[in-house]
Amino acid sequence: MSPLPDPDAPCLLCRPDDADRFFGRTRVWTDGRWRLSVVGHGPVVGFAHLEPVRHIPYVTDLDGAEAGTFGPVLATVTGALRAAVGADLVYAYVFGDRVAHFHVNLAPHQDGDALAGGPAMLVPGAADAPAEDHLAVIAAVRDRLG
Repeated sequence: MSPLPDPDAPCLLCRPDDADRFFGRTRVWTDGRWRLSVVGHGPVVGFAHLEPVRHIPYVTDLDGAEAGTFGPVLATVTGALRAAVGADLVYAYVFGDRVAHFHVNLAPHQDGDALAGGPAMLVPGAADAPAEDHLAVIAAVRDRLG
């Protein structure tokens, strides 16, 4: 992953093709208000970003139709991720200090994987999962969300 673009440049997440390339992710679903992209590398298979299509800087700025649909959309996409990965649960992280476009980092978790939970999130030295595992989950989530 390369450094983040100039903070004075237009929002990276408002340019989803650029964001997909930058984060190495694949868009698997959108309803026109929200989009879900799954990252195709790293130690957590099924790690994903849920973000509004419209520019909303932070969770505290969530309004309009996005505010009214956030809960149901979050439930739908985390359910699809959980099933596709075979995870026990899906962690939802909102940091917001690196990219000023509201997004939720979704991390499927099951016992024995690379996620430590809490502030560390990843087990130190966790190895990347195989690329074919990432691709299989990307396809499964896309299929589940139709």
